[in-house]
Amino acid sequence: MRIAILANEKASFIQPMAEGLARMLVACGAEPVIFNEGLENLALRQSIDRSSLRTLAASSLRLSASRRRFEAFVQELSGVDAIVIVANVPISFSPGVFPNIELLRKRLPKVPIVNYDLHYLPTLDSWARLLLRGEITKLTARDLSMFDKGRFGLERYDWYLMAAAGTEIPLPPGRQPFSLIGLDLDDGTLYPDQRGEFRALIDFEQDRGDYSRYRKAQLEALKLAGVPYTVLDGYYTRAEIREIYRHTSIYFLASAESFGLPICELQACGARIFLPNHYWAASHWLGRDLYTEREPELSPNFVIYDDDADKLAKRIEEVRQSFDAAAVRATFEQCQPHLFHGDLAEMKSFLEKLESGAIHAGLHEQHRSIGR
Repeated sequence: MRIAILANEKASFIQPMAEGLARMLVACGAEPVIFNEGLENLALRQSIDRSSLRTLAASSLRLSASRRRFEAFVQELSGVDAIVIVANVPISFSPGVFPNIELLRKRLPKVPIVNYDLHYLPTLDSWARLLLRGEITKLTARDLSMFDKGRFGLERYDWYLMAAAGTEIPLPPGRQPFSLIGLDLDDGTLYPDQRGEFRALIDFEQDRGDYSRYRKAQLEALKLAGVPYTVLDGYYTRAEIREIYRHTSIYFLASAESFGLPICELQACGARIFLPNHYWAASHWLGRDLYTEREPELSPNFVIYDDDADKLAKRIEEVRQSFDAAAVRATFEQCQPHLFHGDLAEMKSFLEKLESGAIHAGLHEQHRSIGR
């Protein structure tokens, strides 16, 4: 079975997810092909921009080349048994960001189109309420701007692959078109290499919430504890950032994460994760039951701290005294193996559904009422 994976080469979660998906597919006997320009091709303009005379002229010149490129891309996809688009909510449901998904469906009408994301839309409160029920809650004007050209619900894709169990709202009972396959991040570059040094890593600067208050406490506490630290800033290649991760013993989140791939990558490198409450890493709560409201329980690798600098310094010292990078990694693999090696049983089940025709190119039409 030949599976096309549409991704990009930007420094983000997309490429590691695409590569891990390919490893899982190979392990299950499928033949994956990654298209690193896949998402770019889904965004190619197919119509003229008439917003001004200047853009009209420029758009007309580019339109022909854009259409030729897209048709060439469709030819490259001929013969695949399924197309997996690695893209996240909300952009995966925006016709403004990816206008060519429906055009791709017309060109390849017998090929199922699947979305692989960190989450499943109905489990994300604000986005689910907007995209599935048209309700605007906590979202900003910037959040909403990508839907100027409309929006899709679950009817956009024939099936959904996801990495993590959602936590914001439980799923209602009944049929749901997803497979919880987790993440395969184990490409050989994530391992402990602290070299006897206890070192902290502080997340990138944020402009939301109480970021500045927490950051102040983190920096003061590390100075009080006498622990060397690195503050993430600027741009890093994957090789550069993972080298930093391998030398890290403790990691401080800057704010609440919707998922946070570094949370997984750093645990694989033997680092414990510091955060002020369980809700900053809600996607990492233990348990995979999506149909009931879960208690906020994290693995022993997570350290909940008081954002008072003196108390945090004492907590850092406690962790330093008993720190064991190999034990942190072992705990990660024991508690959440699906977030490091993926879930091959779920992947095999997904492929069986494809092969049997249970997942097919017309299935998306049956998802229109889900979550609404």
